[in-house]
Amino acid sequence: MGIDAVTGDVNMLINKAGGRTFLLTVGCGLATTVLCWYGKIDGTTYAAVVLGTVGAYITANAVRGVKQDKTGAAP
Repeated sequence: MGIDAVTGDVNMLINKAGGRTFLLTVGCGLATTVLCWYGKIDGTTYAAVVLGTVGAYITANAVRGVKQDKTGAAP
């Protein structure tokens, strides 16, 4: 099994799980939740990080949708 086959398998798993942007958003949310739970960050910081990551996720999906509409294919 070559490196291309492994890379293809990893990409398939990432796409099946929702894509890179979704996984990064969930990971960031999970990390900030754990940090807030243990008192390392306060609620205001938690809210700002969650708002920023969800906003970035929505923006990335909107940009992807616009690019897809223009080209007719997913980027």
